[in-house]
Amino acid sequence: MHRLIALFATFALLLAACGNDDAEPEAETEPTATVVAEEPAPATTPAPVDDTPSDEEPGDEEPAPDPVDEPTPAPVVEPTEAPEPTGEPLERPEPIDFSNPAFSSADKLTTAGLGAMFFGMTPDQAGELLPTRWTGGPEDGTPRCYLLAPANGPAGVVVTIYNSSIERVDITNPSITTRSGASVGSTEAQLHELFGARLVVSPYADGSGNSIQYVPVDETDVDYRVIFETDGATVTSMRAGRLPAVAPAEPCT
Repeated sequence: MHRLIALFATFALLLAACGNDDAEPEAETEPTATVVAEEPAPATTPAPVDDTPSDEEPGDEEPAPDPVDEPTPAPVVEPTEAPEPTGEPLERPEPIDFSNPAFSSADKLTTAGLGAMFFGMTPDQAGELLPTRWTGGPEDGTPRCYLLAPANGPAGVVVTIYNSSIERVDITNPSITTRSGASVGSTEAQLHELFGARLVVSPYADGSGNSIQYVPVDETDVDYRVIFETDGATVTSMRAGRLPAVAPAEPCT
């Protein structure tokens, strides 16, 4: 069967070959050029712009800015810790007892002062030693010279402040005496017996009495005096202090 098919095919080919040889050759035609339309080039998509600042360091043509000096921070002050309470009672000064008089019969008048009060002290210094509070002040005189008296007495004791210090004390209280025992109420005769030639007597111009000064012989006490005022017979007042404050009959004059 296959052979028959092969033979038939061979025969057909032969017939075809023979028919082509008898036919005239066709005129050759030039191939027609095929025009292919150019497609438009795709539009170029612009690259995205990067707005992020560059981290690159500036080149030599752009010098780096000068460094900014940072301010020095202020030192930190540590708070002081409050002391812890100990529970112990506070020591308070004892109140000053002013019930006793600042001066008594035990305090003697001398050329240096009266009792624990010495000429040249300030009123505050004397007030702590006596002790006392003073009454009076500059309103009773001038700032340069004024009078004070101990608030707790005794009466008849007046202190003169001259140029801010105690320079004089006047006594009319008969309980206050000198170291030798002279006081208000002593006679002129007793004064002469006690002090002798160291007394200088100056009669009053009106003849009503005498001013009798005790003048120290010691060179260190040359500016100090104890002065007795009399009615011509007995002592009515006495005073002690430093010159010039002690000299006038009335203080601050």
